[in-house]
Amino acid sequence: GSSCFPLSPHHKHRNDYKYHTQGKHDMLNKIFSMIGTPPESEIDALDRDDAKKYIRCFAQREPDGLRSRFPRDVSDASIDILDKMLKFSPKNRVSVDKALEHPLLKDIRDTSKETTAPSMIVLDFEKEKELGEQALRENFYVQIRKYHPEMPEMKTVFVPPPRP
Repeated sequence: GSSCFPLSPHHKHRNDYKYHTQGKHDMLNKIFSMIGTPPESEIDALDRDDAKKYIRCFAQREPDGLRSRFPRDVSDASIDILDKMLKFSPKNRVSVDKALEHPLLKDIRDTSKETTAPSMIVLDFEKEKELGEQALRENFYVQIRKYHPEMPEMKTVFVPPPRP
């Protein structure tokens, strides 16, 4: 999609929930076409009321399914693991451990090279109550530079170009 409300909304419809739920180019529209819209129970489980309101604006639909989007030469195992990972609710997604045990990875997984964090990793900025787009971008950039110090420091404020 070319937009993903509210992080990168169409510049002419910055605060218009309905506009984005009806466009073919909104990322959630594309995702919901693939996996279907979430049931009411999954929407109710969201923390933020504005997120619930936004998701409820989308027309209810059944999933097209992953197989409809991929050529027949994509293996059933590949479709299966994608299907298990691409769920709206994190509670319904396959766990990392189960995903690593998936038959698709049996010939390439090397458990001797794997490490496990001693505890859940929480990024400092995740504790912030309100994070605007710019703050998210800057915080993610800081995290990326921890693992890729060769990246230049962020010197200018990123302002995305207006979309046509």
